[in-house]
Amino acid sequence: MLLKAYIFHVCWFFSTCASAATETSQVALPFLLLLTLITVPPVLIYTVSVHRVCDLIDPSARSVGLVSVILFTIFLTPFESGLVLPLKNLWVSRCILKAWDIALKSQCCLSSRGRTRRRSP
Repeated sequence: MLLKAYIFHVCWFFSTCASAATETSQVALPFLLLLTLITVPPVLIYTVSVHRVCDLIDPSARSVGLVSVILFTIFLTPFESGLVLPLKNLWVSRCILKAWDIALKSQCCLSSRGRTRRRSP
């Protein structure tokens, strides 16, 4: 769910930047910025939920938690925290899933080596 919300937020952010670059009307730009700001809280909520799951699976994972999200949102703009922090948690979760997949494949290979196959007559 974080990936979908993140992609939507990034696309909406870039469409806002494109409309600002093309000098859209005075009414449209604040409306687009408001809509982009509306997409930030779901992205940050999903970021924290992904952190909790990553922390349960691997406590040593370097994902971004609630305190970091709050600090980044206060000291940076919500747009920056909505773009950078979810990307880090998506990367960490990807690494955890890759490591888990490799471990499952190696475990499967080890268990299949111990079996002997008989040929049927």
